[in-house]
Amino acid sequence: VIAGICILVWVVNIGHFRDPSHGGFLRGAIHYFKVAVALAVAAIPEGLPAVVTTCLALGTKRMARLNAIVRSLPSVETLGCTTVICSDKTGTLTTNMMSVSKVCVVRSVHQRPITDEYSISGTTFAPDGFIYDASENQLEFPPQSPCLLHIAMCSALCNESTLQYNPDKKSYEKIGESTEVALRVLVEKVGLPGFDSMPSALNMLTKHERASYCNHYW
Repeated sequence: VIAGICILVWVVNIGHFRDPSHGGFLRGAIHYFKVAVALAVAAIPEGLPAVVTTCLALGTKRMARLNAIVRSLPSVETLGCTTVICSDKTGTLTTNMMSVSKVCVVRSVHQRPITDEYSISGTTFAPDGFIYDASENQLEFPPQSPCLLHIAMCSALCNESTLQYNPDKKSYEKIGESTEVALRVLVEKVGLPGFDSMPSALNMLTKHERASYCNHYW
């Protein structure tokens, strides 16, 4: 409505464009265009942002009733015009923690590739978990496997992340990429070579020391 009024004011004054005080038809048109813009600025209320925010909030409330929760209010306008949403999410909530669940190694390549597959338990950044072979038998001493030991060494050395224990939250936290932290946790689960009591001996350490004990060894 305000835009229509501004255009109307500019059109009504077409006869005054040639007024000698403006110095020409073009300058007269520009002068009354500025008048129309000034009118638009004056006519738009100061409370318009608050009104727009209120309208978006009401739209958010309506969408929440339809199980559509949005974080930013301006997205309501776009989402309100959406008819189809394509998503690859599974619809589950995660802990935002990556972990190594399976490891496949090549044991021999002399005659034909012979691979071994291991499963690792534990889904958080805590260095607590066990390693199982393909027959689902728990490995008592994972470092005795040269392949697992080599993977642990590479995961510790080719890594720029940090794993630490937060006593306030009583949980292990990461600094760096989640993928690299998951490899650091794998190193702790594999343990160290040369100790028959590994990895049970690690339980004697404090949680702060346990967070990166094996990584520091490498």
